[in-house]
Amino acid sequence: MPHLKPTPHREVWHTAGRTRLRIHIWNDNAPGTPLVFLNGIGSPLELLPPFAAQFPDTRLIAIEMPGSGQTPETDMVHSPVLLAHFVVQACADLGADRFDLMGFSLGGVLAQQVALQYRKHVGRLILAATCSGFTMLTHDWSDAALFSSAFPLLKLWTDLERDMDMLQIAPGTEAFAAPEVMSRQLLGFAGWSSLAFLPFLSNKTLVLAGTRDNIIAPSNSLQLSTFIPRAEQEWIEDGGHLFPFLKPERAAEKIRPFLGRTLIDASEKMPAATAGGSVH
Repeated sequence: MPHLKPTPHREVWHTAGRTRLRIHIWNDNAPGTPLVFLNGIGSPLELLPPFAAQFPDTRLIAIEMPGSGQTPETDMVHSPVLLAHFVVQACADLGADRFDLMGFSLGGVLAQQVALQYRKHVGRLILAATCSGFTMLTHDWSDAALFSSAFPLLKLWTDLERDMDMLQIAPGTEAFAAPEVMSRQLLGFAGWSSLAFLPFLSNKTLVLAGTRDNIIAPSNSLQLSTFIPRAEQEWIEDGGHLFPFLKPERAAEKIRPFLGRTLIDASEKMPAATAGGSVH
């Protein structure tokens, strides 16, 4: 697939009680089932343009979680059940009652909860660089690896720092939230595991993993694809944890056929919506 230039997006805000979520939408008038993207822990929507550029024929709705990017934190801990409700509610307000769903990293954990909790709303499911929660598999069973699993933010921040300089984001944008903010985001997922309900997911599912992911071991994708009945496994060769943003063309080569979309040329891009707007 050729490298495509990022297209403009429309920014809206969804309000649910004291929680406000920032949302970016690409190709607002594109026909067909929209694709909803849930970002990873602490990551801003500004990471998305290179990935979004690979889907000019798809309405792409990216939702930023509390404490990430410009979406403010609140004084409450958001459980996966509550966040799943916010996601579906925001999509409904945008006219997307049924959608395909992609979750990256912690967003992939949330995507599993959304797929279980709101089965009638989710079509195809894409799980990228993610795991089953606290039942995730570590890279190895050495003392150092087990320590990293017990304190994942230490390893997360160290490994993310190696890739931050490669990210294409606007000047002045923080690539990731501070460690203390990410720790509060993780708190809502403490003790959560999907292993018990994965066999009951009926969605056609694509599980993606980078072969050199040092944050979430690639073996976790095999765990997910084994437990989900209609899952297929794909690998991003030489892909690290941030492969959707650092290797968007390779990711799209796996995702587009799964969604029933052909590989496209840059000349086939659809007009994108202009920035602005709000949802309440």
